Amino acid sequence: MESETVSVRRNQLPPGPSGKWRSTLRLIRNPRAAMEGWVKQFGDPFLLTALNGPVIVTGRADLIRTIHGQDPDTYETFATQTTAPMLGPGSMLVLFGERHRRERRMISPMFHGDRMKSYGEIMQEMALLHTRSCLSHGVVRIVDLMTDISLDVIIRAIFGGHDRQLASQMFNASKKLVARANPLLFFTRKTHFSCLGFSPWDRWKTARGELCQLLDKAIKQRNRSTESHHDILTLLCEAGYEDGTPISRDDIHAELITFLFAGHETTALSMAWAIYHIHRNSHARERLLQELYALTDEAPETLAAAPYLKAVIHETLRMNPIVTETLRKCRKPMQLEQYDVPVGMAVAPATVLAHYNPDVYPEPDEFRPERFIERSFSPFEFMPFGGGHRRCIGAPFAMYEMAMVLGVLLRNFKFELMDKEPVVPKRRSVTMGPSTDIPARITPK
Repeated sequence: MESETVSVRRNQLPPGPSGKWRSTLRLIRNPRAAMEGWVKQFGDPFLLTALNGPVIVTGRADLIRTIHGQDPDTYETFATQTTAPMLGPGSMLVLFGERHRRERRMISPMFHGDRMKSYGEIMQEMALLHTRSCLSHGVVRIVDLMTDISLDVIIRAIFGGHDRQLASQMFNASKKLVARANPLLFFTRKTHFSCLGFSPWDRWKTARGELCQLLDKAIKQRNRSTESHHDILTLLCEAGYEDGTPISRDDIHAELITFLFAGHETTALSMAWAIYHIHRNSHARERLLQELYALTDEAPETLAAAPYLKAVIHETLRMNPIVTETLRKCRKPMQLEQYDVPVGMAVAPATVLAHYNPDVYPEPDEFRPERFIERSFSPFEFMPFGGGHRRCIGAPFAMYEMAMVLGVLLRNFKFELMDKEPVVPKRRSVTMGPSTDIPARITPK
């Protein structure tokens, strides 16, 4: 992400670590350890001057409330110059102001209400299909299994699965794009250089171009079709803004790539973490299985209403937030406690700090889903999908998918973890995932 010059007098802002490269590399390697170390050394909040610019970081609920409670026009997106070439300038992740609000109003209904619930059977079908297909493999990599399930789910939700060959090509192209998401491409624009077609940037652009060609093919097919479709691609092709302006082809590309890239990987990693934690904690596993076995059926609405399953999902997202902090860049000056935050400075609620606050979550390193049954947490204490006006628009879809997939798999299969050593978070791209692929043996029940 490209750094922009901000006039900062450090005595007006909180203290923090020095050295852009050193701080950035610590954050990439182990964000929780880095941020907890800086809090102990400098206090909360602290000023982080990294490659992507200066950021005030906090894990305190009161300051997160202040950040999320500002007028939306206070902020613009962080490091747009770096992210926009990756995902496309029309991606909701890089839009801000009125254009972001307009895009959000148009996209939001696609992930809510009865339309989202209609995907439940697809989610269960893909979970069973992919798991049964790998039973003969012996040891199965859970991260790979969940990635295949989640990617197939999002492709069928977007494209409807009407053209199986095209869906298969989209599946493979999307996996290639994710595989080529080198973390540094998201942290500094200086990594966006070509070198005989072999640089990380060249490899990303090639994979993105291949996926866009398939997206164009799908768009043309949908525009020529006389049949009635209800998938996300059809909704985007037919969508328009309040003034009647249709969404452009490039913006459809950007939104679909965002859905495919950001949507499936984050959910897949969360589901893999859930399988890991459930099978490392016998009490949680037994209580969850008792609840699932007691259900009268596997209907989507039945699984979605299971309280302990929901608590397991919440506890997984608390312990392993896929994105460790959410960043906002100030378009206007703002007050954060005693500090005057200037225009151009970024502020970052740190999910990984908030979720491990021992005053809010006693014994935060323990996997204990009961805490989400015993009490509720504010959106400034529990925020796996971000918060405020930029909370992830796909959050309901992701939560629903996790319930469908985990519920149907745990009712039908037995998992035995092969890793004897603990699995720890590790940087994958901009996201954090397990340090191993979580190998396991799966047998039908």
